[in-house]
Amino acid sequence: MTRMVMQESPTSPAAADLTAGATMDAKQGSKPAQILAAAKELFTSLGFGATSMDAIARTANVSKATLYAHFSGKEELFAAMVSNECRAQSRLLLAPDADDRELTEALREISRNYVALLLSPPAVAIFRVIVAETARFPDLGRIFFESGPNQMRRTLSDFLAKAVERGRLDIEDSWRAAEHLIGMLQTPVHLCVLFGLKDSFTEGELDKVVKDAVGAFLRAYLPRG
Repeated sequence: MTRMVMQESPTSPAAADLTAGATMDAKQGSKPAQILAAAKELFTSLGFGATSMDAIARTANVSKATLYAHFSGKEELFAAMVSNECRAQSRLLLAPDADDRELTEALREISRNYVALLLSPPAVAIFRVIVAETARFPDLGRIFFESGPNQMRRTLSDFLAKAVERGRLDIEDSWRAAEHLIGMLQTPVHLCVLFGLKDSFTEGELDKVVKDAVGAFLRAYLPRG
């Protein structure tokens, strides 16, 4: 059996603190959920810089005191919004019973789910906010990366690590292997939609991207012999 090394990219304590507390609060009552929904609406339509805490409070129909009781500022609220979205999406990434399914079939379904999430209007809107605003607000890129893409990579990396433990794949670094598959799925489609070069892809086009990526991935990581 090949030695498996689990490797995760670093996450700053500050970002972890920002997202964890706010996400927990959102589960405890309706006010945080209202605030997060309003934040998502305004951040994705107006951008980070043009969105004020006053506007979020009005849209959420809560007082400023209530808003600040749950979120200390706009950065924390943005981090919580991104984390909340990505946690919800991560639950949709893995196929049901993926660990016990035939490997090629499981990887194709996981890949289709990932591409569908990546190209969904909410995800595209959040990516556009990050691209537009990170130069003026550098912490946004770090918050988004640690709360969003890293969560997706971790979910996929965990699945691959389990496959290695069962002898189904030959991978030394499951985190890096997850990056390889994600890169092959993302590169052919994401920038085209993100920059408005194409509104969408057909099912046939996406199926080809998925089949090509999974095929190349398995050629690289299936056990030899």
